[in-house]
Amino acid sequence: MSERMPGFGGPALSRLVTPFYEAAGQGKLVIQQCDNCGYHRHVPTDICYNCLSWDWHWDDTLPGTGVVYSYSWVMRAPNETMNNGQPWDYAVVELDGTTGGPVRLLTNVFGVDHDSLKVGLRVKAAFDPVKGKYAGPAGGYGPAGAAVDADDVGPIALVVFEPLEGAAA
Repeated sequence: MSERMPGFGGPALSRLVTPFYEAAGQGKLVIQQCDNCGYHRHVPTDICYNCLSWDWHWDDTLPGTGVVYSYSWVMRAPNETMNNGQPWDYAVVELDGTTGGPVRLLTNVFGVDHDSLKVGLRVKAAFDPVKGKYAGPAGGYGPAGAAVDADDVGPIALVVFEPLEGAAA
């Protein structure tokens, strides 16, 4: 369960996404980067969608800042376990410092209300620890996204964002 959003479970983990969530569990933002053309990409994939190279690594040198590209408020919980009495946002944050096309994360922005969350708001990465271990569905997602053994996964967190001090859209 997410610490900041009670009732929200952790992500479905697979071979491709687990390192992203484990790095977040250590307070680090990592994004895949192609070793051939240098493009950054998210969501993780085996093959670069720019040059089709299979060679990539996790880049941990990005500044961890970005800008709100889009957002929406969820006013009604989809089920009772997620109803903590407050609306929450889903935001798309475009990361700073990426190479190639823009890299955008679907995330949440904490520390904002209806009036302060705006397109263009400058934000910084934060991390929402997830209690428990989560594995992908039985049978996995096929060879590229096969489920991982929950016992092999370290502490994980969701990558969320908070406004930069003094930031205004």
